[in-house]
Amino acid sequence: MRRKFGNALRLVSLIIALGSLFTIQEDFKASVIGIFVFSMPLYAIGQIMRTGITKARENAFRWMWAYVYGVIIVPALFLSYEGYENLKEQTFSNSNFLLFESIATDYIGGFSIGFIMLLLLLFAFPFYETSLKNKRAIGIAAVLVTVVYAGYQYMMWADYRGVHGVDGLITHHWNGVQQIVPYEEIVEIVVQPYVKYASVSDPTDKTYFAWRLIFITEDEEQTTYRLGLDDDSLSKGNRMKQLAHSKGIPFYVIPLSEKQRDEFDFQLQLKELDNEPYYSFFEVK
Repeated sequence: MRRKFGNALRLVSLIIALGSLFTIQEDFKASVIGIFVFSMPLYAIGQIMRTGITKARENAFRWMWAYVYGVIIVPALFLSYEGYENLKEQTFSNSNFLLFESIATDYIGGFSIGFIMLLLLLFAFPFYETSLKNKRAIGIAAVLVTVVYAGYQYMMWADYRGVHGVDGLITHHWNGVQQIVPYEEIVEIVVQPYVKYASVSDPTDKTYFAWRLIFITEDEEQTTYRLGLDDDSLSKGNRMKQLAHSKGIPFYVIPLSEKQRDEFDFQLQLKELDNEPYYSFFEVK
């Protein structure tokens, strides 16, 4: 009976934890209280009742680390990535950027996910079947990698590109190198629709409609932004169209082919999007 009651308490604690995680962005304080004041103590009490005090003492660190790892570390790592990207975009968007991408240097821009995957492996050290000495070494490595990851995020704050409302096209790299293309050098802005077809060899791949926003300079150099079929991308496209008109830059939409039009209409229906604004932007009837 006591074992069943202990399992019930653990289940309740996990339900509270999940509820707190789902609402953490809306109410951070309430979520923290839910996890640390209610969920974690219930989990600990449930473990004690399920196994008894003696066994609970022997496995206390391992069991509590399982809770911390699953409820705190894993969500915190992924939320830190999402929150960092959102904060960066919001900060620069408020600095007169009409279109913004948080990464300008491709060859180091994707390291964040790599760091997160590595940290997930390292922070699982209490569960590894190895010596205490090795576990301590892995724990120290986890701390060091966390510090390096934080440093990487700090460095990458200065790595971005975008369309500035006043200065033009700005590309700023993490090492301080900056490139600016003023509007006077842009001779045309082109919208290029395309369909990315799913790979036959990859069952998880999908076919989708997307489009490129291409800025062409006097020297025929091109700067390309890739956007999708969604309201946010449409809003960005309309901002670029208004910008082109205000700066006297020709804005040209490449007509959709028959196959592109079929996929375009299918995706609009699938995503339950309002046809009219998309038809207007892509100049289709």
